[in-house]
Amino acid sequence: MFDSVALDVVVGLIFIYLLYSLFATVISEIIATKLGLRARNLKEAIDRMLNDEVETGWWARLWDSFRLLKNPDKGITKEFYDHPEIKYLGSSGIFRNPSSFKAVSFSKTLLHLLFGDEQLTREKIDARLKEVIRLAEGADKVLDTQTARYINSLWMEAYGDITKFKLQLETWFDRTMEQATEWYKRKIQIILLILGFLIAWCFNADTFTIVNKLSRDNDARDKIVSMANAYVQNNKIQLDTTAIKSAKELNTYTEKLDSLLVIKRQIESEIGETSTLLGIGGWPADVVTVHTDPRSGQRIYAPQIDREALAEDKSAIENGEIKFTLRDKIGYFFTLPCVHFWGFFVTAIAISLGAPFWFDLLNKLMQLRTSLKQKSTSPNNSVDSSVSPLNREG
Repeated sequence: MFDSVALDVVVGLIFIYLLYSLFATVISEIIATKLGLRARNLKEAIDRMLNDEVETGWWARLWDSFRLLKNPDKGITKEFYDHPEIKYLGSSGIFRNPSSFKAVSFSKTLLHLLFGDEQLTREKIDARLKEVIRLAEGADKVLDTQTARYINSLWMEAYGDITKFKLQLETWFDRTMEQATEWYKRKIQIILLILGFLIAWCFNADTFTIVNKLSRDNDARDKIVSMANAYVQNNKIQLDTTAIKSAKELNTYTEKLDSLLVIKRQIESEIGETSTLLGIGGWPADVVTVHTDPRSGQRIYAPQIDREALAEDKSAIENGEIKFTLRDKIGYFFTLPCVHFWGFFVTAIAISLGAPFWFDLLNKLMQLRTSLKQKSTSPNNSVDSSVSPLNREG
């Protein structure tokens, strides 16, 4: 028989992961909006399309993976973004580069940069591409060698048809944008992992401590499971900003930053409620009362605090009050990751998996929990042996 306590512990833990994941997703989207990460990611993709890659070592590539604020501005990339077709799709403010544009804008801009304003003909395209390939080896290059040859191969595949050539360029753009979405997901996952550790640190959300608390405290476990059930029933916030592929979808998340801040405050409230139930938190109160249980010998703190992170003089107090100065609080806060590093790290990994993952898993477990509960409370349909026809007399 499935242990219902174990199931409730798992449900409670997953619900907590979901709340923290939602919080991290909202924060990451606010950061992405403020820093223009989508526009930077798009510009990086265009730069890789139009410029050959410079060979670097493994460590340089690893470091490059963590550079989130890239702004490539070399060669034809700068000319591409200065073209009116692209330039006017962005704003006139700090983040003037567009977050997205269509494939037709890419092909139109590239054709203009390569062949000018004159009407395109088969002969002109043939001659110009040969010239671009020849110039790629010199100082007056228009495109790098590999890029020039690849565009020429697209022209060859179009068999001299200008319309097909435009479609080939647009298909190339669409394929690259599919991969650029994956690049953006990886960048957001790096942000979520870092944010996840910081959130776990700030809320003192050690996975092992949470599991231990849920296993022992029936009241806290029941209340958190009830919150999880209500959350699933109401089908609340599900954020998956990494799945955004178009400007229309992007607007639903970033059109109004205020809406993200409202969601953030709502999630903070729910996290605060669960933290109170679990007795966790990263910042101590000004005064904490402590007394020792005479039967168990354990020290009980109100409000609850992590004894392992206390300074030696404060952890030695058995009864009375512990007063925290600002310096004491800072020392306590920065001791937490030393005490709970691996628990915070597990929480951070869980947060980086994303809110949609935990919401789907929570939904499935709540359905399993409901079915098991219904099965255990259903009436016994077996026939009572006392009234069996075999036991009747006469």
